[in-house]
Amino acid sequence: MNDDEAVARAIAFFQQTDDVAFLREVLRAVRPRAQAAAMRAEQQGKDAPPPAEIEPSAQPATPAEAMATVRATKDFGKLQALARAAGRRVEEVG
Repeated sequence: MNDDEAVARAIAFFQQTDDVAFLREVLRAVRPRAQAAAMRAEQQGKDAPPPAEIEPSAQPATPAEAMATVRATKDFGKLQALARAAGRRVEEVG
């Protein structure tokens, strides 16, 4: 499975889960890495890339696979896409 497929499966899981504590854990895992990447881009005089446009997979990841994807993702745009999906679901579920 390539990175895009793993991210698509994680996004699909985030969109269907009602486990707000898990989703918040995802956001906590992404936040420091995303902030560091944004600061690096700013220091280099570059704009931070926008979130990657990755559609959710028809086959969601398991919770363990989704978290492993979050931790393994290095691409800033993909990290943003993961955080956006988790954040939106937190807002929906409450």
